[in-house]
Amino acid sequence: MIILRKMKLKTVLKILLLSSFIVTSANAFFTDYSLPKVVGVKTVIDRNSVGFEWKSLARYKNINSINVYRAEAKKGIKQVYVKIDAITNRFATHYVDKKIKPNTKYFYTFTTAVGLSESMYGDIVPIKTMPPYKSVKLVEAKLVDVGVVKLLWVPSSEPTVTEYIIQRRKKSDKRWFYLATVKGRLYPEYIDFTPERGNKYFYRVFARDANEFLSKASNVLSVEVR
Repeated sequence: MIILRKMKLKTVLKILLLSSFIVTSANAFFTDYSLPKVVGVKTVIDRNSVGFEWKSLARYKNINSINVYRAEAKKGIKQVYVKIDAITNRFATHYVDKKIKPNTKYFYTFTTAVGLSESMYGDIVPIKTMPPYKSVKLVEAKLVDVGVVKLLWVPSSEPTVTEYIIQRRKKSDKRWFYLATVKGRLYPEYIDFTPERGNKYFYRVFARDANEFLSKASNVLSVEVR
């Protein structure tokens, strides 16, 4: 009973340290106040990823892992921190989270761990990811020959864009289908040789970067194929 009470007390203290924040962990059961905290964390933020850097903890030879916690910002409720990774190399000073959404606020915190014991939580690191790429403008979808449709769009102004994804659907379709990939940011056209006569087709275009991150969808243009 005494051990259980101590565990409950340490759990309560852990939550109080984060004030209005809640942290969840499946691995650590004890707070070891002698373990070093991860503080002074620097960030580099992108649209769907964020990079972190911290001061080396290599001199602490007993550390088994550096744990990474993340919470998505929510209005009107407490933030729930979830352990997303454990870095099992005490010499590491960098981490990249690639599983986040654009134009979204998150909070991060880090701990160090030895066995089932974990340090106090380090700094709370707020970030907001960049918005998605702006949509490109589809300016023409025209029947140029029997069963041949030509698409033209305004190239993306984003220098990191490397290609375009073309999607198409028939009037009778309930969803969009992948049609083609066009390489090169400055290349502004696609020729579709596959339409079937007697159908109405709708087209849209996405810009995409080297990390396969998509822009918002372009406007939609339609063509009657006769």
